Amino acid sequence: MKRALEAWQRIAFLPRAALSTSHNDWTEFIGPMVRGELERALLALPRRQAVPLRVAVERADDEFRSKTLNNPRADPSRPWWARRWWH
Repeated sequence: MKRALEAWQRIAFLPRAALSTSHNDWTEFIGPMVRGELERALLALPRRQAVPLRVAVERADDEFRSKTLNNPRADPSRPWWARRWWH
């Protein structure tokens, strides 16, 4: 979990230019995979134990959202972090 959080924070705090290049692994593959792992951990932890992790994840989530856009063509059943793109 620690490595997943560190990876998500590293990805989320990349410069906008790194996240906005077309067809990049950060927004298409690595970011969604790591964020999904964190979501599974958050759901598995008891609510109180998940609070510190959720705070850290939400901070990185906000940063990632601010540098990426919602992909209107993405499958709406996928989680929000898997529907982001560079445009």
